[in-house]
Amino acid sequence: MDAHSARSSSPRSIVALLLGVSPLLCGASHQTTNFVVEAPTREVARKVGEHAEECRRTIAKAWLGRELPDWAVPCPVKVKLTGGEAGGLTSFGFDHGHVSDQNMVVEGRLDRILASALPHEVTHTVFAAFFGGPMPRWADEGASLLSEDERERKRHDQIALDLLARRGEIGLGELFRIDEYPKDLMSFYGQGYSISRFLIEIGGRPRFLRFVRDGLESGWDGATLDHYGLADVRELDRAWRSWHRGLLANRNAPPANEAVLAYGEPVDALPSRNPRP
Repeated sequence: MDAHSARSSSPRSIVALLLGVSPLLCGASHQTTNFVVEAPTREVARKVGEHAEECRRTIAKAWLGRELPDWAVPCPVKVKLTGGEAGGLTSFGFDHGHVSDQNMVVEGRLDRILASALPHEVTHTVFAAFFGGPMPRWADEGASLLSEDERERKRHDQIALDLLARRGEIGLGELFRIDEYPKDLMSFYGQGYSISRFLIEIGGRPRFLRFVRDGLESGWDGATLDHYGLADVRELDRAWRSWHRGLLANRNAPPANEAVLAYGEPVDALPSRNPRP
């Protein structure tokens, strides 16, 4: 989607901030190469800025096999410290296949911002740079959760397990087409995380990105066959559910194996589509 299309991500616990219930008190700022941070204190601004740069480097390498070039305009980041859990929101503008502007807000306890919200939101910026337009909601949020700490990954594993146990999940054919956040946001996050984790574990990060891009461009059934060797999305749905039954049988399984967290080969080195058998 081009021509100045705007999109927001990660609305989890930021709603009160957006409604202006509790205005952000920006006492200091700190600028790095790619971020300009406003926070209550200079030390907090520095910590968030430096960690955002580190996340940008490591997350881009993990997903793309390389670092992103420096942005021409640093991304503004507003930090609100509270006593609660972390949340965030990142909005983008796109113009002719490129990010034209981006803004980030994070809030919560500083330790949770650094461990959870900030890596999640920085992952959105990596995806936006790669796709040059909006990524499907399920993939954007689900895959970004893989950047969060083990605590959050385990929590979303449990959300997904509970969702399937009560048969509250959405069929993948429908999930892949959802463009706006549904009312049951946590279930949506949990299922998006689960299918993203599954696809990355069986095929790696570069293949996942190619699958998402080809699914958007030419249809999810063809992308499923090309990248995962399954006939269509219905077969992919069955494979994901079978994988989930294995997780349910072993609830102590780790939230992600080492292959998920390892760096991949440069994604641009892969062919656009794999030949069909």
